[in-house]
Amino acid sequence: MAKLNSCFQRLFVFFNLLFAIVGGVIIGLGLLGQFAYNDSTSEFENQSKGFLVMYLVGGITMAMSLLGAYGAHREKRIPLIVFLVACFIGCFGLLRLAVPTAMYRSEMMQIVEAKFREGLPLNEASPDVRQFTERIQLNLKCCGLFSYTDWGNNVPDSCLCQGEDDQMEGTCLNIPYRLLFLSEYRMTGHQKLIYKQTCFPILEGYLAKALDILLGVSFGFAALALLGAVMSAVLLAQLRSSTVGVPVVFSVSSHPSKFSFSSHPPKYTELYNEPEKTEKTLNVKSFALKLQ
Repeated sequence: MAKLNSCFQRLFVFFNLLFAIVGGVIIGLGLLGQFAYNDSTSEFENQSKGFLVMYLVGGITMAMSLLGAYGAHREKRIPLIVFLVACFIGCFGLLRLAVPTAMYRSEMMQIVEAKFREGLPLNEASPDVRQFTERIQLNLKCCGLFSYTDWGNNVPDSCLCQGEDDQMEGTCLNIPYRLLFLSEYRMTGHQKLIYKQTCFPILEGYLAKALDILLGVSFGFAALALLGAVMSAVLLAQLRSSTVGVPVVFSVSSHPSKFSFSSHPPKYTELYNEPEKTEKTLNVKSFALKLQ
């Protein structure tokens, strides 16, 4: 088995396990959101597609992270290669989503505003739209999307200021009783206070924050995906360098049916030549022969 840098290998495994946990958290948030909004419907959003995207992103993140951790722990090349390709694809996809969103952010806000204006007037909208708007008015303490006149002559009781604190803070507005929807207020002949703040600017602020979070998460995950690709490439390089250059010796024994392979280098014997005799040595020997 190939030898990898143990510290780098453990860091890579921890990196992938952390991403697997993040994928599980995304799936869990999708389940919680689906249970929370299971009974509510709205024309302003498509909840089922949003939850499906969360399940898909969370599942792919968890699967790829576990695959990368397995490849690093077991020192397998194919899982690491698949993880490397998935990281590059994920990085490209996130950048493909985040960059146009950042560039055309103002145009997107204008499109959202136009979609909300298509639902006016609210007193003639569908029951789902009216219920959705009234729930926003109660939670955000606002009245109408762009003005209380969005309700025509039937301003609902969700626009009414609920407490004295709201009246003291100057967040309420007097309107004639004839515009109120409730019959008991129509009969009194008194003016009533509704919330001065409209709802769309508040929703626009929340949408801007959501876009900021989306852009931050997209760019952050793209950077982490690129980091994961680089780390997997380093591990693949270590696997390759540890397997290249190992000598294999093939030996044949005296027995005709026995062959053996060995990964250990063969033993070498140093070869050397005897020094050549110099001309002086030859002259001495020839002189000795003449004396004999």
